[in-house]
Amino acid sequence: MQTLPRSTALAWGVASLVVITSSLVVLGALVRAHGAGLACPDWPLCFGQAIPEFDLKVAFEWSHRVLAGSVGLIFLGLGGAILWQPATRGPAGKLVVLSAVLLAVQVLLGALTVWELLARWSVTSHLLVGNAFNASLLVLALRLSDLGKGKILRPVARGVRQAVWGIAILLLVQLILGGLVSSGYAGLACPEWPTCNGGRWFPSWRGSVGMHLFHRMTGYTLVVALVATAWRVRNVKRVGPLAMLAALLGLTQMLVGIFNVVLGLPVEVTGLHSALAAGLVLTIAAALYGCYNAEPGCETEREHNTEPGGTK
Repeated sequence: MQTLPRSTALAWGVASLVVITSSLVVLGALVRAHGAGLACPDWPLCFGQAIPEFDLKVAFEWSHRVLAGSVGLIFLGLGGAILWQPATRGPAGKLVVLSAVLLAVQVLLGALTVWELLARWSVTSHLLVGNAFNASLLVLALRLSDLGKGKILRPVARGVRQAVWGIAILLLVQLILGGLVSSGYAGLACPEWPTCNGGRWFPSWRGSVGMHLFHRMTGYTLVVALVATAWRVRNVKRVGPLAMLAALLGLTQMLVGIFNVVLGLPVEVTGLHSALAAGLVLTIAAALYGCYNAEPGCETEREHNTEPGGTK
């Protein structure tokens, strides 16, 4: 009888960690926007000290490291509590291990980002794994919450799953391109919108200009896919509202991206752009979870297959 309250409490704890980790992702973008990625030229110390002398850039980078360390310690506590109890270890243990692996890789990438002097591959990988870790935490929180409710859950219809996986893959591609644009300082390779350079739409598909244009085109494609998917799954109770939210976030993200170019990459807009991207990752991760954990009556796979014309 104590399992339900404990799993619910752990779910709230992990959900709180998602909020902190999302803040960490945004803070990382602000470190990048302020050019503070190497403000502490060594790792794990900063100028050989645990607490260095501060200026603005050092404060940004040092705060990012401290918050990252806090996320790691909180996760160890919550993960240990989940694995300690047999009732939560079985249903959620694999997710804890997955999150732990992602966290370990992220810590290593953070070190390599400094050691490799902000190499494009390390900066982009750091962005991707950080968002993947955050998404895994959200899925873990949702799993613990469902465990606390004790409901029987089933996958939704295959067509719904395929649609959501489609936008998830497009988002992954866009995140990779966004990381490469940021790490390659290509944010203003096309300093105007909707054209690129001197009124030309596609002056080149090579170098930083090509990378910027690929990011734009994939962004447009993603927004169209998000809107189409939101319409396709609008009646699926657990997935539909999340798909609608993802479409709204995608449209807002596109507008903020345009302002980012037109205004010349101001720090505040860059931070908002990263925050919206992190929110979009979490929303689609939650939608994917909902695709495999829907309540009966939400166009689940079993119900879909027993409709007229379906197979039992």
